[in-house]
Amino acid sequence: MPQFESPYFAAIDLGSNSFHMLIVRFTDARIEIIDREKQMVQIARGLRNTGNLDNESQTRAIECLNRFAERLRDIPKAQIRAVGTKTLRSSRNSKEFLKAAENALGIPIQIISGYEEARLVYTGLSHTIVDDEQQRLVIDIGGASTEFIIGRAYETFCMESLSIGCVTYTESFKLDPDNLSRTAMHQAYLSACGKLEQIRRTYLQQGWKIAYGTSGTIRAVAELLNADENSGVITRKALDRYIETALSAGAINAPGVAKLRRNVLPAGLALLQAIFDQFKIDKIHVADATLKEGLIYDSIGRFSNHDTRVLTVSQLQEKYRIDTPQADTVTETALHLWEQIDSKRLINGVSRTKILGWAAKLHETGISISHNSYHMHGYYILRHSDLAGFSRYEQYIMANLVRFHRKKILPERFVDMDKEALRAFTPVLLCLRIAILLHRRRELNSILPIFTRAKHRYELTLDKEWLNNHPLTRASLQQEIQQVSKIGLELTFQ
Repeated sequence: MPQFESPYFAAIDLGSNSFHMLIVRFTDARIEIIDREKQMVQIARGLRNTGNLDNESQTRAIECLNRFAERLRDIPKAQIRAVGTKTLRSSRNSKEFLKAAENALGIPIQIISGYEEARLVYTGLSHTIVDDEQQRLVIDIGGASTEFIIGRAYETFCMESLSIGCVTYTESFKLDPDNLSRTAMHQAYLSACGKLEQIRRTYLQQGWKIAYGTSGTIRAVAELLNADENSGVITRKALDRYIETALSAGAINAPGVAKLRRNVLPAGLALLQAIFDQFKIDKIHVADATLKEGLIYDSIGRFSNHDTRVLTVSQLQEKYRIDTPQADTVTETALHLWEQIDSKRLINGVSRTKILGWAAKLHETGISISHNSYHMHGYYILRHSDLAGFSRYEQYIMANLVRFHRKKILPERFVDMDKEALRAFTPVLLCLRIAILLHRRRELNSILPIFTRAKHRYELTLDKEWLNNHPLTRASLQQEIQQVSKIGLELTFQ
């Protein structure tokens, strides 16, 4: 059983439509929900034609996060995860907004890919419903994107995130619940059908036995369609009937539904109708669990032997035919160097020790593509692949370690890092470069030199006999002194 500083865990989902906070207590291998909070911030509504979040949406978001922060004060920061999804992936000024958001919340916020969003949605659902061993389709309609996952038990077979969401479609097609236009609804429906055609064939071929919907929009529609009955299921006939009634009346009849939710219901209905038609679904079962529950289970896994990122690294090694004995030897030396100088500081909330270890294991990812430029190919693969468990920023740091583990260091390439992050990054890069350099002959013997640090000055002490027997390594270390000086580091060796 893993040991935690506290039994409490928290997850914050900065969605395009709503911000969610979930707090749980984990005891005796059971999760008990202690508190939950939701605010319909609708930051997707503030994404202007310029691609920037407007001031009004940023203000709503920060006010919400300030309220969340009060409830998080007594929970260890390591046991809180906050993620941003489609709108924060897309907005041009999200970097500036995130600084203010992190200050309000008091913890780092990770931007995750659509693939990772889909994985977390499925993780949340798979841990909270009875495992009937059936293949299932999971649908999560968000404010700016919708995730589609096919899986069985805890394993996934298909995962996609499409840019169709109830907030963005409301804005794009001018959908108004009080003045419902048949033409606008049809245009939204056709647009969604066009996006769904990209994945329709693959998903129908994979197949499923049961479909689940996990979003607030789906729950709201289910409650509308089944006001006097079981609201846990949406049938195709009931959906079509309700939409036609609403179109004939020219308005959405949704008593008791909050105004902000009601405003996006027409788009939600159009999206659902397109999903039913394109995927040939008869009914969708409504599930309570979604991304925030997935975050909780994923966070607990990181404290045990179930960190998804470890499996992802292993799969990458296999996929790109990496020489794992060599990678393990480099990893051992890199971490040995790092442990002697580690100040325990994070890179914007990212563990430097873990990232260094994974980068060392993956530094030859691109070698099967090109020997001369394999570091460049490795960078591209790690930067742009869908890597389960990794945030975009974790991928960015890991990819740059791989990009600059050899040859010239180009400081101007680190424009996306602020000064503090760059100061945290450079000693990690130094450890990786030295470890790879020491194992250039691909000898699998341990090389565990003494490594000391005094501010920006580093001294490497090697066995003299070993160094005399490796003149090429000595020459490479002399060259390395020049390279690391470009990022403000002073290296000596003896």
